[in-house]
Amino acid sequence: MKVDELLALFKEHRRKKVFTLSDIITLADERRSSVSVQLSRMAKARIVENPLKGIYLNPFNIPSVEEIAMFMRDPCYLSMEYALSRSGILSQEAFTLTLVTTRPPHRFVSPKNVFEYHQVKQDLFWGYRKDGHVLVADPEKALLDMIYIRYTRSRDRDERGILSLMDDMYLGDLDKDRLMEFGKRFDQRTLDILSKGLVIK
Repeated sequence: MKVDELLALFKEHRRKKVFTLSDIITLADERRSSVSVQLSRMAKARIVENPLKGIYLNPFNIPSVEEIAMFMRDPCYLSMEYALSRSGILSQEAFTLTLVTTRPPHRFVSPKNVFEYHQVKQDLFWGYRKDGHVLVADPEKALLDMIYIRYTRSRDRDERGILSLMDDMYLGDLDKDRLMEFGKRFDQRTLDILSKGLVIK
């Protein structure tokens, strides 16, 4: 398969922004080896972006990094530090895209970005909204997700660490009624840390 044929395929399907190798093989109706070799050459020549193994971006409709994140672990939504930084609640810039999913957790590292997926049960998979082509947690849910995942469940951070992180946030900008309503669906340990963080602020 030639480069111009693959480019024509991408152009014909320009509404699709992210392809797997299997997607392209199916659309091209060619042997896997032939398509794989040509895509590898195109990626090396920077004709097509290949951020992760088996993933190719449509050069005629390049997705944002957030759209790529949505594609790699569906269903998922942006949450925790990344969503809090995105909404201006967290004063620090978040370089790792942190997401919540109902699928097993995973960490993808590309040359440009790090994608961190954290698993929750279905009963905690809510509290997000659609922003263009991506799903983003409401700031109140992002904060609760962060406390629950980083402290209550995994102990990635101890109490001092999680409270220190909350101290770098503009918690006064949160909707307190929504925060309390969302909090009712979390465990007591998460609520205890939330209360301490709010008192400190």
